[in-house]
Amino acid sequence: MIKKIINFILSLFGIKNNSDEITEKTNTPTEYEKKPLMTIYERKMYNIIKKLENEYTIIPQLNLAAIINKKNNNKYYSELFRNIDFAIFDKELENILLLIEINDKTHNEYKRKDRDLKIKKICNDTGIKLITFYTNYPNEEEYVINRILKEIKNNKQ
Repeated sequence: MIKKIINFILSLFGIKNNSDEITEKTNTPTEYEKKPLMTIYERKMYNIIKKLENEYTIIPQLNLAAIINKKNNNKYYSELFRNIDFAIFDKELENILLLIEINDKTHNEYKRKDRDLKIKKICNDTGIKLITFYTNYPNEEEYVINRILKEIKNNKQ
């Protein structure tokens, strides 16, 4: 009820209350907000990669825990709850063919480097091929497509 009253008063002054929304139960600002599934650069890369969808299934923002099972509770358990930028499967979604990471400058930070090494180790241990594209390179469409196809072909051999 308080929320409705506040929003009504604000609307009289032409103000829309988006950022400081108050919940009726707690009268505190909400802790969550929507965010895009992909960054602008990831979307650019997705628009290139999805040109392969005639032959493959492309899944953006795939959680490692969806495709990798943890056998024991030793190292790297929490790393399975990290997202990979793109996963490429066969058309039937039976076989994972390739994982793709897009690295921007945040991957130079110590914690990100450590996370990236753990992800790489997990992929190596499971036999899943992981490749990386870097945002500081042009990543032209022809280069991206050819590199992905080459990696898938090499992985099948």
